[in-house]
Amino acid sequence: PILTKWLLIRYCVTGLYVGIATVGVFVGHYLKNGISLWELANWGKCGATWTPSDETLTCNNLFQESARSLPQTLSLTTLVVMEMLKALSAVSMDSSLLHVGPFENPWLILGVSIPFLLHLAVLYSGKLGIPALGESFGFSPLTVEHWTSVLYWALPILLVDEILKAIGRHLQCKDEKKKANVLHD
Repeated sequence: PILTKWLLIRYCVTGLYVGIATVGVFVGHYLKNGISLWELANWGKCGATWTPSDETLTCNNLFQESARSLPQTLSLTTLVVMEMLKALSAVSMDSSLLHVGPFENPWLILGVSIPFLLHLAVLYSGKLGIPALGESFGFSPLTVEHWTSVLYWALPILLVDEILKAIGRHLQCKDEKKKANVLHD
């Protein structure tokens, strides 16, 4: 079968982490700005039932229109980086990335590089003289601090995938031993 029970579990676990990281970087942005989880969960009531504790912040400059641009850009960029890392890790379904590197497949490198470069081009289109491009996607350019946050949330997908590959190799080895014992009996 193409989709085994173990492969489905792997997809679910990595998908769960992708979801957590994408939301986590978004929430982390607001937490760094002094917004509590309760306030974030009740963002629609900002100004009615609560107001930001930092007097320089208003509900509009936290949650409306262009104010959402940065946290949404962080989330999307984290998602893009994770998916590119997952693609590089998928060069082998079972072998570690340390044993079978992505550079074994130059087409994969090209297939990851082009979309990532396109993402960067839209992200920094203002610096390329086409600010309307990034604005049409609702993007905000990211600083080094923002990229640190993106990588903080995105890079663990490699660890999650490597752990799952190791478990998969262990399960496969157990299955092979079980089959060998049945053949010998």
